[in-house]
Amino acid sequence: MGPLTRLPLHPLLLAAYAVLFVYANNVSEILPEALWWPLAVALGLGAATLAICALLYRDPRRGGLLASALVLAFAFFGHAASQLEETPLDEPVQLVVWGFVVAGVAVYAWRARGSLPTVTSALNVITLLLVLFTLVTIVPAEMGRAARSSEPVPISEDVIAEATRVPNRDIYFLIFDRYGSDWSINERFGIQNDIYPDLEAAGFQVIPGARATYRATDFSLASMLNMTTLDDLTESIGRVSKDRTPAREKLGDHEVGRFLRANGYRYYHLGAWYGPTRTNPIADEVLVWDETTEFEQILSDATVLPALGRLLGTAEDDDFRNRHRAEALFELAQVERLADTPGRKFVFAHILLPHPPYGFDANGNVVVKADEKAAVAEGREGDLYAAQLAYTNRRIRELVDVLLDRPPEEQPIIVIGADEGPFICGNDDCVDGSPESYGIRFGTLRAYYLPDLDIEIPPDDTGVNIFRTIFREYFGADLPALPNRSYSWPDNDHIYDFQDVTDELPLPGSSHSAAPASPAAVADGDPGSASGE
Repeated sequence: MGPLTRLPLHPLLLAAYAVLFVYANNVSEILPEALWWPLAVALGLGAATLAICALLYRDPRRGGLLASALVLAFAFFGHAASQLEETPLDEPVQLVVWGFVVAGVAVYAWRARGSLPTVTSALNVITLLLVLFTLVTIVPAEMGRAARSSEPVPISEDVIAEATRVPNRDIYFLIFDRYGSDWSINERFGIQNDIYPDLEAAGFQVIPGARATYRATDFSLASMLNMTTLDDLTESIGRVSKDRTPAREKLGDHEVGRFLRANGYRYYHLGAWYGPTRTNPIADEVLVWDETTEFEQILSDATVLPALGRLLGTAEDDDFRNRHRAEALFELAQVERLADTPGRKFVFAHILLPHPPYGFDANGNVVVKADEKAAVAEGREGDLYAAQLAYTNRRIRELVDVLLDRPPEEQPIIVIGADEGPFICGNDDCVDGSPESYGIRFGTLRAYYLPDLDIEIPPDDTGVNIFRTIFREYFGADLPALPNRSYSWPDNDHIYDFQDVTDELPLPGSSHSAAPASPAAVADGDPGSASGE
């Protein structure tokens, strides 16, 4: 008998496949360093399960059959459940079915005789092929990355410009994800946002027609934090690529952080589950609610553990939604806490509100997944967005009160903005090329508190110039303004084929300027009857 019939490798291969499958499907968005620890844990747990089952049966091959059944049920329950959401098989029924499957395999493993070598060999071959199928995707992608950069790029200590003076003011850069401009959320959901007058009353310069430089979080934030466009990626990567990791690397060693650290600022980085901004290698202090990475969370959500938690009543909602809420609350609390931390500081916070999932109502109470699904199915996504937006606005007002509650000469520079507007097709980033769809995706919240600075931000602001303005006016750096332009791409296989769509935007300063839609709800308190598309 050959090794494929004697050695039960299939539990280990299946455990590896559970991780590699998810990585392969996200290889254009995740760097390999996120893979190794989950893969090692999966292999360790697979080996432990195999050892226990082998001892139970006093036979590695029999134990291997039960071990593979347990690995399959544990690691792939969530994948199967997502495909069965629209069927009558609810989670408790699915758990029972999986239980019978595992029990059936356990009985077969106990009773199997002559078929055991053949089944072991077949499972080894099948699971090996599954792993190889993932490598067909992973290996070329990693070889492409290696070809682009044979050596790790060292973190540079150079800065884009030199300061001639340093203000005695803290700087806060607060990004609220998918918080559209007044036009954007009005057009998308029929919501009339009421926070602009309050921010103006507090001394902010508000840009109602602000738009993003790019229509996605990673590109948009990379542009703002590096104070430039990403044309260099078109040259270095090429127009035909779906690999987002080069753009996301610019969110690490970025110009704003290096400039401020070089001028005596302590850099506090507040991260959430979104991988590209969760941590930062040049920050002096990274504050996160949980050490779990976005990739690890995806893997965890695919297991049976969330369903068991809901069945046993130990989980208020699914793990991801609970984390989404907890991280937002953590970041908001940390910004308030840091306001009284001594020393000159730069605080970056990427707060995933009003970004879905819609876990908060207007008063900050929990909205569970079942209620969100029901509302979306009834065409009431606008209600959900309006409620979460109202709660987000309340917390922004509270943050502003805390940050400005100090003598005028000690008040900080505050940038409150967004990376992108709301999505149009559920959770898919789609645009149909119309001015309206571009306006929804590119329109973003933007408000600046610039104490002692008498300067007017242009109405077509994209955010690419805000730190150029701050560093020029407060630090004396030689950083002239860049044109405020917005860029899209034809599809997700050509993400660096940037196309200037500025003149297509139905926002101030555009040839396609359009009147806002009639408001159907107010994003403060009662969300009213706004409806999504």
